[in-house]
Amino acid sequence: MENAKTGMKAKRMREEIIRYTVLFIICLIVLFPIYWMVITSFKTQGELFHSTQTFFPQQFTLQYYLDPVDGVLTAGSPFLGFFFNSMIVASASTVICLVVGSLAAYSLARFEMRINKNDRLSFAILTARMLPPIVVIVPMYLIMQQLGLLNTYWAMLIVYTGFNLPFVVWMMKAFFQEIPKDLEESAMVDGDSRMKAFYKIVLPLVAPGLVATSIFTIILTWNEFLFAMFLLNSADMMTLPPGIATFITQYETNWGSLTAAATLAVVPVVIFSFIVQKHLVKGMTLGAVKG
Repeated sequence: MENAKTGMKAKRMREEIIRYTVLFIICLIVLFPIYWMVITSFKTQGELFHSTQTFFPQQFTLQYYLDPVDGVLTAGSPFLGFFFNSMIVASASTVICLVVGSLAAYSLARFEMRINKNDRLSFAILTARMLPPIVVIVPMYLIMQQLGLLNTYWAMLIVYTGFNLPFVVWMMKAFFQEIPKDLEESAMVDGDSRMKAFYKIVLPLVAPGLVATSIFTIILTWNEFLFAMFLLNSADMMTLPPGIATFITQYETNWGSLTAAATLAVVPVVIFSFIVQKHLVKGMTLGAVKG
């Protein structure tokens, strides 16, 4: 028996070692490009173009952050404008998607349609998110041109809301389905309307799901390049993805400024994710264990 127990412990230990080794390799593959981007932004120009690259800056510099000519955080740099535009578009579109998407998802989760078409309707809504953006970029450009919305926040809000709303509805529907109907029915028996029960009872319970959905929505909007590239044609309206791409010109690539801008562009999403990390974990596991 002792030998069997020892053998089982050794087997579990080997499995744990293999599991953590695989996870470490995956994390290394995923995080190494980000690490390389960050350290590149702190290297001098001479080190950037040296034939032998190092895994850590030999001479640490903030040239591409604070230099009057190359620095992305200086008054003359367009980066701050790109950042401000991305903040407006990402936050506004996320709020709109969460408000409208939550109401739509709640309706799909609570009200049965004839011939049980809720699942079909949910899938039909999700198919709008499956459509490749490149397929609709030309008609979308022509529509915005006819409406006079090119190079405006409204164009980006309409497009991002339209493409992210199906994703929000699909995710939030699953969260609402995990909340027992008895809770809101009890509130309605006590005199609350359905909408009051929704805001007072249901919405606080799915708050972790809202946080998880908001993070994914913000990331999708924050990193979107194609629509922003075509619908925004002036530097003062560009968001971060097409704005950072302007550091790549016909004649050269300003690697220092490009990596510095990209590093700063990652920071807000990372900070936001850490702040709501507790709620994010709850949101991703909501409904995983049923009583």
